[in-house]
Amino acid sequence: MRDKKKEGAWGWLCTAILFLLTLIIVKLEMEKGHEVLLYSDFATHSSWAVGEFTDPLYDKFYAYPIWHLAVRMVNSLLPVGREYAGALVTACCIGFCTLILYDFLNRELNNCLPQWRICLLTLGLMVLTALYMPWFNEEVYLGQSSPTIWHNPTNMAVKPIALLIFLWFLRLYEKGQRTKGTELAVLSGVLLLSCFVKPSFVQGFLPGVVLFLLIELFLTKGKSFLFSLKIAVVFIPSGIYFLVQFFSMFGSGAERSMGISPFTVMRFDTAHPLISILQAAAFPLFVVGISGWKQLSGDKKLLFSLIFYVVTLLEFVLLIELTEPESGNFEWALQLALFAFFAVSAVRFYQRMDKRPWMKYVGNGLLFYHIISGIYYYIYLMLSPLQC
Repeated sequence: MRDKKKEGAWGWLCTAILFLLTLIIVKLEMEKGHEVLLYSDFATHSSWAVGEFTDPLYDKFYAYPIWHLAVRMVNSLLPVGREYAGALVTACCIGFCTLILYDFLNRELNNCLPQWRICLLTLGLMVLTALYMPWFNEEVYLGQSSPTIWHNPTNMAVKPIALLIFLWFLRLYEKGQRTKGTELAVLSGVLLLSCFVKPSFVQGFLPGVVLFLLIELFLTKGKSFLFSLKIAVVFIPSGIYFLVQFFSMFGSGAERSMGISPFTVMRFDTAHPLISILQAAAFPLFVVGISGWKQLSGDKKLLFSLIFYVVTLLEFVLLIELTEPESGNFEWALQLALFAFFAVSAVRFYQRMDKRPWMKYVGNGLLFYHIISGIYYYIYLMLSPLQC
């Protein structure tokens, strides 16, 4: 029989560890201040959060102000200052994300792994990054992207909501026509909330869902049509607001403009784009590879996580801000998709214990390499003057 108290204790232990790690790294990041202008996301966002909302320098934050308002509230209620307020709010977000991830892994792997390994897997997934291969790229993150970043407050803030919605959607899809209207209404509201935290999630999730449901219409011979129609209604509020956000940034008369330029953004930071893509997603791509199409097409969680990843990867590879080409703002959605892709792939890898020995060794080796690279990256950020 499962020990609920012990499982809860392991979950809260994971949450506490990631809360403290995030609090430390974000505080250190903010101390670097505006001197590192290119990478000073926390300094810029928190300056608007505690400053005057009328400052035109930060007008783009009006469209997604949740993190900023939370920091402003903490800064006004607690005598801790701007840096600790920003670090505390962000640490709470990552702690919440850790709790959601642990609950998912525990439900899926409770009969496959002992609790301590589920805890270690949770911690590993929360810190892992692209395989560090300095002979291809001297930087850990730049060029490869990562499922875990430490330098952008709004992306870190939307991460728990993104994971929650991702898992929620899959659960509702499994229920199909048994899904209640109240569940769909709440999901619609949370999707809209995610746009107010950071629109990047919906930027990748919406087209990913559309593509997934189109494929499912084909695989189910039209049986999933009614569910697809319900989901289309669910996305109406967030879809409309996302379009408002998009056209305020890239519409007619806006200061920014976008275009299509394959691999241009990646080549600013890596000379080997295709290798960098493999570095970032080596483990989940390996899991997909050993699954095969027949198994993959019947595994809706893994199939959707792959589609979500591919859609966001294409956005990152193809799109560019013509007025600010090195910003890489179309990369944020990819980072969220990579995180979900790693989580689902890890579950599938450890659930299928009948794998050949070489598959176990390669899979565990790749995942360990990702985790060690992430630990190195965390330490590197603590000692480096850079923020990413």
